[in-house]
Amino acid sequence: MTTLEADRAGYRRDLRRWRRRSRRVKLARVVLPVAMVGILATVGGQVAWRSFTAGDRRPAENKAQIRMVTPRFYGQSSDGRPFIITARSAVRDENDLKRVFLDAPTLTLGVGSPAPTRSTADRGVYREDTLKLQLYGNVRMDDGAGYRFASDEAMVDTRNGNTTGETELQGEGPTGQVQSNAYSVYDKGDRIIFRGGVKTRIDRKTGQAVPEQGTAPE
Repeated sequence: MTTLEADRAGYRRDLRRWRRRSRRVKLARVVLPVAMVGILATVGGQVAWRSFTAGDRRPAENKAQIRMVTPRFYGQSSDGRPFIITARSAVRDENDLKRVFLDAPTLTLGVGSPAPTRSTADRGVYREDTLKLQLYGNVRMDDGAGYRFASDEAMVDTRNGNTTGETELQGEGPTGQVQSNAYSVYDKGDRIIFRGGVKTRIDRKTGQAVPEQGTAPE
């Protein structure tokens, strides 16, 4: 093979390689933009779908308890007597934020008066919308005038100061002792109604008459 023929053969090989590269370059110029458009369309579609469905998804509910340490709840009864409810701790009902569970609650009604009434218990439930306090376990009530009562449960309506209970009550004071299966306290403690199995023991030194069995003075 002469030198001229060798040069021509090398030229033809180079031409074929250049044509192959040229075809690949042209193909890449078409395929790459199409691929980029497809990728952008896919990403954009995912963003749009997530934005569309985000409005239908509710945020995860926070189940963490709202706990309070040594809480204080203030208010005033309908007759103007201020009251305060304290506790060792309290937890709000996560399903009803107006409902508060109390640990070792104390209710003081008539704060600042010469003879405020106090009620204590092991546990309690206070509703901030109705201002009613339900007491449970070792309920103790002191009317500030020397009368003390013990029961297992009591419902106190702080709006008017009335207290009711459907469990056994034992009470004592300057005039004697009383026991009943249920009770109601009205008019700032001036009127008390005992119901069911009432038993009384009157101190003779007071000059008070002993009521008949099964009845009790209001």
